[in-house]
Amino acid sequence: MNHDNSIEGMLSEALPMITGTRILDVGTGFGTVVTKLLSIPTIKVTSVDPEAWAFDRLKTSYSAEIRTGRLKLVKKKIEHLDMGEEIFDTAIAIGSLHHLKDPVKGIVKMEQATQGSIVITDWNSKSAGIHNPHSTDDLELKEKTIRRHASDHNYSVSNYDYWYMIYKEK
Repeated sequence: MNHDNSIEGMLSEALPMITGTRILDVGTGFGTVVTKLLSIPTIKVTSVDPEAWAFDRLKTSYSAEIRTGRLKLVKKKIEHLDMGEEIFDTAIAIGSLHHLKDPVKGIVKMEQATQGSIVITDWNSKSAGIHNPHSTDDLELKEKTIRRHASDHNYSVSNYDYWYMIYKEK
């Protein structure tokens, strides 16, 4: 079991579950996931975040990848995302779904836009005040909602010290 209670630890567990080369990343955050994914030369990333405060730095660091279409940054809530006909091989959300008002709507959008793997990691209620500023109650409610969806839709669930992962290969 991975005892690395960081975004990087979550990502190291999620990376082996990525299939294909077209990746939908939900929740750009600091750009940690984007940076790791782009270190794999064959991967193309579309990263979605409504706040997009990291986009300026990513646009500077990855201008060549943006120009060639290897990186696409989309300032939008995943729940409102319409990628048209674009389908991804894998959708990932690493430590980000607890920010959504309704995380299941975000997961459903990820499912609709993906033909392969869906990998979601997020903070559990034990992490409140330790690894993030969210309350125990808020994280517990989001976790319960996500886990219920995972159970109802045949995801596998893994538990870690301060986070959990749900995974499904379509």
